[in-house]
Order: sequence, then structure tokens, then C-alpha cells
Amino acid sequence: MDTLIDLLKKNLLFKGCSPDDFELISGLFQERKVKPNTTIFSEKMPAEALYIVKSGKVKISVMEGEGDEIGLLELGPGDFFGEIALIQESSRAVTARAEGAVEVIMLTRRDFAALCDLDPRVGVKITLAIARLLAMRVKAYSVRLREILLS
Repeated sequence: MDTLIDLLKKNLLFKGCSPDDFELISGLFQERKVKPNTTIFSEKMPAEALYIVKSGKVKISVMEGEGDEIGLLELGPGDFFGEIALIQESSRAVTARAEGAVEVIMLTRRDFAALCDLDPRVGVKITLAIARLLAMRVKAYSVRLREILLS
């Protein structure tokens, strides 16, 4: 199984970080074991942390109508979710649930803010990676939305 630093090195959000950066960042993450079928967070909850799947599978979904749940994607080891929580105080737009036994590592917004104060250069790298990811999603979703609207 990968070490915490190995997991971070493989993650898009930490691309371009140095070995010293990884040492610093890894000390801020907390490990959490999640029991099968447990909700990690749900829609409209305050968004407070970024999560990276260490082992197991996490289902991301949205609620529709009277308790109907629509699955959006399934995440596995190395995948991340909840990254917007690091840069904006808001509520969750989706629900994240453990499909089986899951281990995640999490970085809270408070700890990310402390990292930005301690080493602004590393904070900027991560913030820019999140911004690039969000820009890619907006572009992809706008194409999809256009297809839906014009069909």
C-alpha cells in the first residue's frame, strides 16, 4: 500500500511540489477509516475539507425529488473530492458515501489556511491546481449543457 507521501505525489493537486513540500503537506493530512455505507458528507452540509481516497470506493451522488439519489461517479484509491472546500466557505453540492470499507486522508480548510500562511508558495501551487481543475470542469460541463439545451 502507498505511503501518504506516495499518494500525494500521484495526485494532480500537488503536481510540481518538491520533496520538502510533500513533507510539509503530508503532516497536515488526517487519516480516517469510514465504515461501509457511511455518508462522509451530504448535500448542503458545510464544506470543510478535501478528501483523497486511500483505499476502497466512494460514491458521489445528488438527491433528486423525494429521496431519489442519482449516482454521478465512483472514486477509488488516489481520487480526490471536496477540493472546493479548501478555497471557499460554502455548502456541499453532492453527497459522498463509502461503498464498502474506505480509508481517506483529509485536509481541512483551516489546516490549508495554516499551510498558506506558513509557505505561501506551496499554497499558491495547490490553489492554482484547483483553479485549473475547476476551469476544465466548467469547459466540459458547458459543452455538455449546450448539447442538452440544443437537443
